[in-house]
Amino acid sequence: MSAASPAVPLTEAELDRLEGLLAVPESDEGALPLDALQGFLCAVCSAPQEIPQQVWVSAALGESPATEEVVELLVRFKNSIGHSLQTGESVNLILYPMTEDDTDDLDYETWTQGYVEGIDICETAWEEAAPDEEELDDLLMNILVLSGALEEDEELRAELGLNAREEAKLIRTSAERLPEVVQEIYDYWTAIRLKPETFTREGPRIGRNDPCPCGSGKKYKQCHGTIQ
Repeated sequence: MSAASPAVPLTEAELDRLEGLLAVPESDEGALPLDALQGFLCAVCSAPQEIPQQVWVSAALGESPATEEVVELLVRFKNSIGHSLQTGESVNLILYPMTEDDTDDLDYETWTQGYVEGIDICETAWEEAAPDEEELDDLLMNILVLSGALEEDEELRAELGLNAREEAKLIRTSAERLPEVVQEIYDYWTAIRLKPETFTREGPRIGRNDPCPCGSGKKYKQCHGTIQ
């Protein structure tokens, strides 16, 4: 693979450059920060259908300018993530400390909120594309828990019925399993996309010795059946 390949991971210097290009005055319409962007792109790469580049680039940048440099870095970043997921390599998550004083307490919420944004831009809703919505919900639970859903979704909180200690344990376990879960979700959709469609015959089956439906008066095997 040549150094120019779009699947080559960004260097630390290039990641720093991309982070700088994404940094704009705080605004609801600004670009995603680098950690949220990585989560967002993991979801884009895992989606049940391909998301056009123009769509995900626009969603990632918000109102920030889509310069040639930033788009090139975004595409390479996305392709390298896709390559890691395709080959089953663990994505090296970009996670920042919650505070400067406690570097062990990592900000999983921003990363997983980016992932949720990546889910939301898919033209077909993930739950509609899933053959088994309950199985998909189980896979996404870790993402939702880390994104702050337990605090915001009272219905989910009531459904789980966890006390404070159990919630803390679930959050801790979800954080530990995040790289594994991201790969499992990718594998889930890949298996569905690659599953062959079942052929459904329209109308009754025509036997080889039946009259050909074209009206020639010949047996099917002596007429249009020879084409088959």
